[in-house]
Amino acid sequence: MGLERAWFTQLGLDKGRGRLAGIFMHVSAIQSHTVFQISSDGKRFVFSQRDRDAFGKEIGVEGAKQAAESKAAEIKKALQDAGKADAEAPPVESFVVPKVTIYASSERGGVHAVDGETGRTLWMAAIGNPMYATSTPAANDKFVSVCNGSTLYVMRAGDGSVVWTKAMVGAPGAGPALTEDYVFIPMVSGQVESLALDKPKLPAGLYKSFGRTVLQPVVSSNSVAWTTEAGNLYVALAHAPGLRFRMKATDAIESAAAFLAPDKVFVTSIDGYIYCVGESKGNILWRFSTGEPIAHSPITLGSTVFAISERGNMFAIDVETANERWVAAGIANYLAGNEKRLYCLDIRGNLAILDAATGSRLGSVPSVPADTPFLNSQTDRIFLVNSTGLLQCLRETSLPWPVVHYQIEPQRKATIALPKKPDEKSEQPKDNDPFGPAGGKPAGSTTDPFAEPAKPAAAPRAAGADPFAPKSP
Repeated sequence: MGLERAWFTQLGLDKGRGRLAGIFMHVSAIQSHTVFQISSDGKRFVFSQRDRDAFGKEIGVEGAKQAAESKAAEIKKALQDAGKADAEAPPVESFVVPKVTIYASSERGGVHAVDGETGRTLWMAAIGNPMYATSTPAANDKFVSVCNGSTLYVMRAGDGSVVWTKAMVGAPGAGPALTEDYVFIPMVSGQVESLALDKPKLPAGLYKSFGRTVLQPVVSSNSVAWTTEAGNLYVALAHAPGLRFRMKATDAIESAAAFLAPDKVFVTSIDGYIYCVGESKGNILWRFSTGEPIAHSPITLGSTVFAISERGNMFAIDVETANERWVAAGIANYLAGNEKRLYCLDIRGNLAILDAATGSRLGSVPSVPADTPFLNSQTDRIFLVNSTGLLQCLRETSLPWPVVHYQIEPQRKATIALPKKPDEKSEQPKDNDPFGPAGGKPAGSTTDPFAEPAKPAAAPRAAGADPFAPKSP
């Protein structure tokens, strides 16, 4: 079916005493590396800025580019020596690959960080009490957060060391959510606590919600959204305390919301509707009725939003016009996709491949080991997750580098413009004292404005007069 397994790994958990608790993927918007690729005669040569020289130092972007160009010249020379005098050097393609990290938590309090590109283990850590329930982790570029029992743990994303911990007021209903500045923890009681990441000792901010909050909040570049079982959607500010709005559906909401850049929020409900809401003001832009209960989170991809009903029907809706594009039957979960293909799990547990334009089934892979479906709406990588800790990554053979659909952009910090030095030509003369006499002083004058008036100058002496003679009054 045009797929290949990029990598696979076994997560560090005790399979005999605990299972996988949750999995989270973070795609960085500020950390990335550049690779250069050459394709020739069915072979692919890759040169990365993270490659090292003979002294163990990274070669950097320029070094990788020079190595790729040297390889292209070598291939050209080899072709010319083989008798192809008009052979040209193969083109050098460059790709910027974002840093993708997968964080998994186990029921016994373990946290495992995996490189999303290679499957290499970055670090492993054990937090809290293994007898307490552990939530799904959340992460940003600096921190990783997870709840163990009623205690929140914040760790460094680089090595997994614990930065600080804090006991919550109530019992967490789901995993936390992290923005650049705050961590949001949903409670079973309905309220959501928020803590500043750099000042955890400050009192927690509380958001009151109607209904129980048992789903992990989702984060965009500017907002945080969570849903309740009472059919409410709440959207709060991501970088400052404050609630944007609350939207009420006609029935319960049993799935997390989804953002679509630049300013849309989507949510599905048991009432069978797909709601499209403005992210800033909370106005309902449109709603589409499927006629079937929906408990699956909506999926946004390009100009289309997808929703999977409880009856196994997958609806594709145009974002701008709210028109139905197609309906595919027998679909249980969405895994990943791109502009041409969608990869889903059908109701029999097989990997179903759908055409993104028409919804027709292109093929299927039977009995894939994925009893813990992982929805990846950020990239095109397919992750097959098993509750025993087996994690596999599949990709299309024609797409060796991840295609990013959506990522959280960093906050743009407000800059304060410093006053510029006035131009010398337009600068007010320094001797023009504002406290001096009316009309100011002539330019270049150094007379004290508060001194007594100067006496008139004496008349010049006549020529030939005695210079030592007494002065006349």
